[in-house]
Amino acid sequence: MRTLSKLAAAGIAVALAAGALAGCSSTAREQRIAAGDVSNAVSVADYSSDRSSITGRTDLSTDSPQLTIGSRGDGRWFDPDTDAVQLSISYFRLDTGESLGDATTLSPATADGIASLGLSTVYEPLSEALDGLRAGDVFTLVIPGVELTDTTTSIVIIGSVDDVFLARAHGAEQAPVAGFPQVVRATNGQPGLVLDSSYSSDDAPASAVLIKGDGDQVVQDDDVVYMQIVQYDTTVAKRSSMVINSTWETGQLGGEHVGDSSNEITAAIDDAIRGLPVGSQVIMHIPAAADAGYGDLFVVDVLQIVAKTE
Repeated sequence: MRTLSKLAAAGIAVALAAGALAGCSSTAREQRIAAGDVSNAVSVADYSSDRSSITGRTDLSTDSPQLTIGSRGDGRWFDPDTDAVQLSISYFRLDTGESLGDATTLSPATADGIASLGLSTVYEPLSEALDGLRAGDVFTLVIPGVELTDTTTSIVIIGSVDDVFLARAHGAEQAPVAGFPQVVRATNGQPGLVLDSSYSSDDAPASAVLIKGDGDQVVQDDDVVYMQIVQYDTTVAKRSSMVINSTWETGQLGGEHVGDSSNEITAAIDDAIRGLPVGSQVIMHIPAAADAGYGDLFVVDVLQIVAKTE
């Protein structure tokens, strides 16, 4: 699970331009990567994490990625400009059909977050392939020219689109709370703080809801919650250096197992998001985080809840 200590440093400038909340509609989209003879030949209609091999095809080759949708879901269409996605994927060699490792479920991420996961020749085409997929889809993506340890070959990714959801808060804005600075949002929803030179978070309360989400699910103990997180250090003199960490920059959402906190920082986050519906945005004052060098104010968007299964 992604924890706050593992979030990559971003060092972004604080956004100061407010933007209207994006709509929550989901519109059908054309495939950005087209199907072809190779992807059609190795396509499957079902995803299984237990699949250990596919039928190797030494007689087939392609110079560019090909994508075939083996079965179509009925969920939200992925929009690379607004959404996050959760994928389950398996990797195979096209020529031999052998597996290239265990199947895995990727933590939710935006298209940019998927593209930056690792080897660019693999994850950039995977990111591009998301445009034209929807939740519930099973897909087969063939990617040529991938450098493995001992050779360069084509690989086959068989994947399932497990979930698609807005990568920003959505709901009703709430009244400001004394002690916290004004929070503004860019057009993509990314938050920023407006501070005067005399601001101090010393008198800020523990948390305040900025947006009351309009989602059906509500955060409860034992849930795993995926979030956009920005950590600010409001004590720095140079405002452009205020952001310490930001999932908006990495594209890879932060995850929190509510009620399973190992320190004061995650316990404070749990307290702030418990009982909130999906789509909520909350600002938090966490002195323990400031003491540890993680910043004194956090702005968190609650985006996906994976409920406990009995």
